[in-house]
Amino acid sequence: MLLLLMVGNLPVSFAAVFKESIWVDVGFILTESAGKYGTAAIIIITSCCYTIRFESKRMKLHTFIKSFVAVSLFIGALAFVNEYLTKPLSKEVRPSHYYITNQLGVSHQLDSVYLLTKTQRKHYFDQLIQNNETYFSNIDIKVLHHWIEEAGYSFPSGHSFNAYLLATIMAFSIFNATNKKWNRYFWIPFLWAFIVALSRVAIGVHNPLDVVVGALAGFAISAVFIYFDTTRKLLIHKKE
Repeated sequence: MLLLLMVGNLPVSFAAVFKESIWVDVGFILTESAGKYGTAAIIIITSCCYTIRFESKRMKLHTFIKSFVAVSLFIGALAFVNEYLTKPLSKEVRPSHYYITNQLGVSHQLDSVYLLTKTQRKHYFDQLIQNNETYFSNIDIKVLHHWIEEAGYSFPSGHSFNAYLLATIMAFSIFNATNKKWNRYFWIPFLWAFIVALSRVAIGVHNPLDVVVGALAGFAISAVFIYFDTTRKLLIHKKE
């Protein structure tokens, strides 16, 4: 609800795209923390969190491997469904693509552009920007490259989905740590997921609804995964 209120009522959209904005580097780092390599790092950290309740090195290693494999397969399968099923069904155009085409007065071409393959779309937007550099001279170069790379559909936000899914799984491990000094910090993963979702709107690649639905789906699916004994055992052993 807080995420919905902030992205829906505050001037977050495109707040971290212009060269003069102090938020460009911050927004870019945050959004990359839930990207391909950032997600891999968070999965490793999450798996480590599940080992802190054990004392023996053997159990720590066993739990780490089990958690790492389970979370990787889980998030990988869901990311595949989101990218190749959910998003193509929604057919929601990214705000960044609207911005690029509106600047050049060719937004009417978007329907036909989205009939191209993802690789062809990347080439299309890359050429459009290169051939009209003066129209985008005020946009940070990192953001422009990100707009080109993010050539898929917009709804729902995969980064927000991954962030909230991982945050929920990590928060569960921290909250249930044997050492009670860790329990109070369960909210930190949610803070990270929250600002990741904000960053996706701030750098112009998602609408508020994209990140809210992505966040809600990530939280709900991971909560169900943790709730049932059968799936929860894929993450962690019961401490004897």
